[in-house]
Amino acid sequence: MTDFIFKKLAAVTLGTALIFSLGETTSAQAATLIYDFSNDNKTLTGTFSFDQAAATDDQQVTIAEGLKIFATYGGQSYTEADDSLASVFTDFSGTILNEAGLGLSFTLGSFNVYRESFIDLNDSTDAGVQTVTYTYRSVPEPSFMLGLSVVGLSLFLSKKIASSRLSSTKA
Repeated sequence: MTDFIFKKLAAVTLGTALIFSLGETTSAQAATLIYDFSNDNKTLTGTFSFDQAAATDDQQVTIAEGLKIFATYGGQSYTEADDSLASVFTDFSGTILNEAGLGLSFTLGSFNVYRESFIDLNDSTDAGVQTVTYTYRSVPEPSFMLGLSVVGLSLFLSKKIASSRLSSTKA
């Protein structure tokens, strides 16, 4: 019985130590921010990501600073390689608030995204100009994921040990 308690205590201690040690190292690393974006009628959809540290100096993140873009419009895919001057305007923490004059600047031959405006260059009507909406996509912290894994593993092991003890007492 004491052997079982020591094993469980060791697993919990190890898990706790790992969570705290990873928590300290990840706080020193900058987070990758991911945003989904689309125009009003969802004919343009996409995602972009960047390192949060790139926004802290001047509120603008460029391709040279690690901006990654993937968008689809009119059945075609576009990336940051299609506009070498693409950038994202944020606040100093990398946050993009809708209708705050912040967002993606992405200029292509058939359309432009300029912060909160989508402009279809082939449509001269009012429908050719739409609002772009940005949605932050939450990325779980590695230490949180490790903590969940340790808790799940300890629950699994405790059930496994309990079932093996139950079967050994029946024999």
